Amino acid sequence: MRIVVPIMPRNLEEVEALDVGRLAEADLIEWRADYLPKEDILRVAPAIFEKCNGKEVIFTVRTTREGGYLDLADQEYVDLIKEVAALYQPDYIDFEYYSYQSVFEQMLEFPNLVLSYHNFDETPANYLEIMSELTSLSPAVVKMAVLAKSEQDVLDVMNYTRGFKTLNAEQTFATIAMGELGKITRIAGVITGSCWTFASLDEVSAPGQMSLANTRKFLEILEN
Repeated sequence: MRIVVPIMPRNLEEVEALDVGRLAEADLIEWRADYLPKEDILRVAPAIFEKCNGKEVIFTVRTTREGGYLDLADQEYVDLIKEVAALYQPDYIDFEYYSYQSVFEQMLEFPNLVLSYHNFDETPANYLEIMSELTSLSPAVVKMAVLAKSEQDVLDVMNYTRGFKTLNAEQTFATIAMGELGKITRIAGVITGSCWTFASLDEVSAPGQMSLANTRKFLEILEN
């Protein structure tokens, strides 16, 4: 299981102050660009990619539709992603499929898509249908992060992931049950088949996220 660490700078000064040494234990870095004003993203991008040199980068604009901080119209969202992708070639591009389905066809030229679904309210009853549709599109990664309100929600997320990975061995899945109850899903990839987990440096980007140091420690115990 590979560890993704989100970085969430709010201005250029925070990018410049980022201690890249603290990211040494991360396998990938997710740049959450939505913590910046839209007009600053392209201005700050060169410094971000320079800082992350040597690490795989996921470029993410998490919008208000799925728990993020930028409110973007459909075309505005896809135009921003495509501009950054064309200039800096991030290793992965996050795309909120259900929130921006109307412009999804404009992203088909990119083979490195993370088709994502986020639900900060619940583990939806149609979880399997969502996972099935995303899987049918064969992106680089299917990412699903949902809030666990019960122990059964946690077990369902783990069981569904295992089932889909068994049937779709070539597909990469990153599944998370968010919240305190779901912490086990963040380190259980060796069982479930989830290939990524998300860990924090200082500030969490989702409920239940653990520190990079603790996540690495748990994975070393479980996987070695």
